[in-house]
Amino acid sequence: MYFIELNNGVEIPQLGMGMAAIGSWQQDDEYVSEIILKAIAVGYRLFDGASVYGNERALGRAIKESGLPREEFFISSKVWDTEQGRSKTHDAFARSLERLQLEYLDLYMIHWPVPALTRETWEAMEALYQQKKVRALGLSNFRKSDIEQIASFSEVRPVCNQIELHPYFTQQPLVDYCQFHKLAVSCWAPLGSGSTWSGVAVKEKPIVDPVILEVAERYSATPAQVILKWNIQQHRIVVPKSEKLENMSTNFSLSEFNLSNKDIQVINGLNCNKRLGGDPDYVHKNNLTVKVPD
Repeated sequence: MYFIELNNGVEIPQLGMGMAAIGSWQQDDEYVSEIILKAIAVGYRLFDGASVYGNERALGRAIKESGLPREEFFISSKVWDTEQGRSKTHDAFARSLERLQLEYLDLYMIHWPVPALTRETWEAMEALYQQKKVRALGLSNFRKSDIEQIASFSEVRPVCNQIELHPYFTQQPLVDYCQFHKLAVSCWAPLGSGSTWSGVAVKEKPIVDPVILEVAERYSATPAQVILKWNIQQHRIVVPKSEKLENMSTNFSLSEFNLSNKDIQVINGLNCNKRLGGDPDYVHKNNLTVKVPD
């Protein structure tokens, strides 16, 4: 397993399991727990959750049923747009902990930037950090201007920024900015957003790009393995989601090959600024219509 040391000294696995829409959007039942238990059996320890994914109870059950010590896991969650603000953030965090049946989180992130509420939200998160209820604080989908806003008042530095990043949307200027300021870059939808819930057709995803397929063939690897290794070799965190045991296993087995610098540059060259998910410039109004389940 590969690890990155965050800027506060906490170690995070570079490869984890994304929790969005396992089964279907906001599904929270035994099926979801079973998928997570399979991932744990494969070796996954980082589980990237969020209150709005609506499946924190299933994750909590799986952690308990696994029989593994809590310290072996790295569990993250995120505060949704409708939960931001000082007291709301405290309440949202408490509800996430209760659903997960955990005493603390390893990472708590602001899911999307809401600049009017960022200071209140972050200061509430800083209080949770000082109380040792969370080991690290992070950002998700933050633009350079949003990070600069945090830097202007924060007492606790964010450790990461989780952004949409895949070969068609590399966000290189933002990645460079984050890495210069020692914010780890975490990639959501590294293989392209899920077809069933995002509406993005498989043919639009980088995982079927001829360049990726050719590189995969040369390394006797799967296209997904190539994209995940492309990220890991560039010191990024990846949280792909899979419900098939075979895909979970192959996604996790990345130690048998390393991409050449030339191949990394060729994949970098696939960027066409093609965003498959929400745009932080416009998504907030729609996010307000999406409810976090109880």
